[in-house]
Amino acid sequence: MPRTTVTKAQLEELVATLRAAVEAAQHARDVAAGELETTRQALTTAQAEATSAQEAAAAAQAASTALQQQLQNAPPLQGQLAGGGPGGVAMDPAPVQANLPQIDRPVGTRWSIHEAMQLSQAEYAEVQRTIRSLVIRAQLDWTEDFRRQDADRLGTLFRAARAAHPILRRYTNNWATAAIARQYMSNKRKHAYKQGYIKKRGACADKENLPGPSGQRRREDEGDRSGGAGAVA
Repeated sequence: MPRTTVTKAQLEELVATLRAAVEAAQHARDVAAGELETTRQALTTAQAEATSAQEAAAAAQAASTALQQQLQNAPPLQGQLAGGGPGGVAMDPAPVQANLPQIDRPVGTRWSIHEAMQLSQAEYAEVQRTIRSLVIRAQLDWTEDFRRQDADRLGTLFRAARAAHPILRRYTNNWATAAIARQYMSNKRKHAYKQGYIKKRGACADKENLPGPSGQRRREDEGDRSGGAGAVA
């Protein structure tokens, strides 16, 4: 049988071919490993996002349950609307109105609700507590801007507030009640934004954070110093 002779050039060519094949295999392995790592990272990110979404949903559900419980435990508004104060006890606003002048809403954008109402700190705190409770009981949507609230529910709020605190009749067009309610709802939205319960709605978000005349932004948590948030819708 004849003997096959392989030349040096042929051997070198074979070695080069094998080396190229090995390098190609190594490159393919590296690419596959990179793609696998990218897939693993994407899966980890997706799992983290899913966990965050579940936690946010659970928190929102807890907040909704707490609100429903608060509404169920609150006494009905009818007693205040029909009789005046809690329990339906009639309140006569005449003594309050007898010798006290009407107070108009302050002009401008920087004024204190408390100072404009001309009440003591204790009186103001009591009015605040009542109005905050009535916002929930009147079923106002605190996730929406005050100017977008249902007119009938606002009317319920104003009537109940005046019945509980006849002093509120002094403030023309219910501006004091509206200012306190609007501030309370604005602060609840801010807290909900931070906790991730709700998202801002872009152009539909509150205008309360737009720059004032001084060029500085008004913050929702400035307390009752933020008079601009007291505008009646």
